[in-house]
Amino acid sequence: MEALAAFLLTLGMTGILLLKIRLRPFLSLVVAALVYGQLVGMGQSELIGHVGFGLGRVFSALAIIIFSGSVIAEHLKVSRGVERIVADLVSVTGTNGMLASGIAGYLVSLPAMCCMTSYLILEPVVKCLGQEIEGSGVMTAASSVISFNLIYPSPVMIALTGNFDVSSAEVLKAGLPISLLLLLVALIYMVRLPAPKTPITFCRDDLPSRVRSWAPLLLPILLILGGFIFPGRSFASPNMALLIGALASVALSGDKADAVIRSASRRAGIIIFDLSGAGAFGYVIGQSGLAEDLTSIMDGAIPAVVLPFLVAAILQLAQGSRVVTAVIASEMLRGYPLEGTTMIFLICAGAFTFSYVSDPYFWLVKETAKTGMKETFFGYTLPLTICGLLVFGTATLRWFLFL
Repeated sequence: MEALAAFLLTLGMTGILLLKIRLRPFLSLVVAALVYGQLVGMGQSELIGHVGFGLGRVFSALAIIIFSGSVIAEHLKVSRGVERIVADLVSVTGTNGMLASGIAGYLVSLPAMCCMTSYLILEPVVKCLGQEIEGSGVMTAASSVISFNLIYPSPVMIALTGNFDVSSAEVLKAGLPISLLLLLVALIYMVRLPAPKTPITFCRDDLPSRVRSWAPLLLPILLILGGFIFPGRSFASPNMALLIGALASVALSGDKADAVIRSASRRAGIIIFDLSGAGAFGYVIGQSGLAEDLTSIMDGAIPAVVLPFLVAAILQLAQGSRVVTAVIASEMLRGYPLEGTTMIFLICAGAFTFSYVSDPYFWLVKETAKTGMKETFFGYTLPLTICGLLVFGTATLRWFLFL
């Protein structure tokens, strides 16, 4: 079977496994890799080798990062450090609870290495800001996705920079201003949604110290930024910086350290298994020649800049995980004739769009805010799609400049 037809058939099967049968992403994606490989005519030993290599490559790249981020996030939750962070942001922004919740989501998503994890630990706190779904809660969700999709060293960016051989400094230099622009756009959008407003209050007053709360959040960020000032330093690598942040979290957790590590291990295990499944499927796709087929089919039919965006958007709609979208799309399009940084942001743009019923984050927001499909669509799916279109426009402009 031709690679493109096999891919579309396998993608449909994966959607059924995830949405109808409710099979976990790891199993769904490994099954998809095996089915796709068989459809395109790979030999059994070759196919198993590709699956194992794809699994191992993602695990080796992201295991330390995901585990360390989970430890930091769990410490912030257990120690109530996240409440201190939000309280400090409110004191800076005044009565603008929307802005405070947006900045909190943007910041906590970075070391947590998972936008859903950052939302889960922030959601009970931002409820105290007195806003409904169209306010603080969804602003937190949207802003966590913005930094997760665009700021190195998120798993999305690590997967993309590795496959397109682009330096971390380059993507951070490009991604940071775009993410701040999107944060402003999201704020403007959210404040125009109808929502009841009540005074900002906090559920409890006995907040932990600022050092205990802010240190695990800021330490890895500062170490990574320090690597751009002092290049080549081992402490500045994402693995080392986040591991140091995790160790600081454990030290600051005191007698709760064991509980923090056990809870973080469970969460990290689920995440890394799912991402490794994506690595297996993506690597099998990458070895099948699908990228060459797509390039030849689309040659002259649409601008070259459109295809990576469409591929990522379709993948996002089919299975919902942004990191899975990044891993598979980058494997599919490895060697595509566009400059690497442009390719990265085209795929990131697609990973913003169509975050609807296949996206587990959509259902998490809907359930925690207790709202209907329509309200969740306008408060979550639509603003993220707008963000994706803006990133696509920025990447397209970059493409014109590199022509």
